[in-house]
Amino acid sequence: MLALMTRENGMARPSMATQRREEILDALEACILDKGIQATSLENIAETANMKRTILRHYIGNRDDIICALSERWTLRYTQQWQEVLNWLPKTNRAQALVDSLFSTRTKEMVNNTVIGEAIFSEAKRLETIKAHQQQIMHEFIQHLITEFTAQYPEVSQEKIELIAYGIYSNYLMSESLLPLGMFEEMYKLKQSSVLLCEQLVLK
Repeated sequence: MLALMTRENGMARPSMATQRREEILDALEACILDKGIQATSLENIAETANMKRTILRHYIGNRDDIICALSERWTLRYTQQWQEVLNWLPKTNRAQALVDSLFSTRTKEMVNNTVIGEAIFSEAKRLETIKAHQQQIMHEFIQHLITEFTAQYPEVSQEKIELIAYGIYSNYLMSESLLPLGMFEEMYKLKQSSVLLCEQLVLK
């Protein structure tokens, strides 16, 4: 989503609506990390954003609207992150490098991102917009794997490549779920499981 821009002294800056929207979504993220999404009310978001509830409703809407807006922001971020990862991959052995990057060492920021991402995911059953976002994220993830695997192993059947991509995606989701729990040994095994799946691509 392109931010609306205004001009001041020849310099581009975000519009007030865009700035307020980002501040509200930042506040929801802070609330999720502090108390969880289920316990977060519109009042909590307003207090954290240092705004009145009427301002929240004006710029985004009610509590569900704000959650859906945060989901949209994270969906766009995932797309941007994928482009960064794909641009970073080497020209050779891209499939192996991709799997390695997906299960790389996690930072504190990544832990927080996982908590926020899982909180959004928990609302998918209740909110159709978020369900659609989650489907988009899943399809994008799997399609990137299929594209890279197909390019590196053109002789392998699409059915086999697709099944391996789904297996790695499942391992990735489980690994992300274990991250906030600090279950690093189990995460390492999930990475090794994904490496083994990748090795199936070279077997005749």
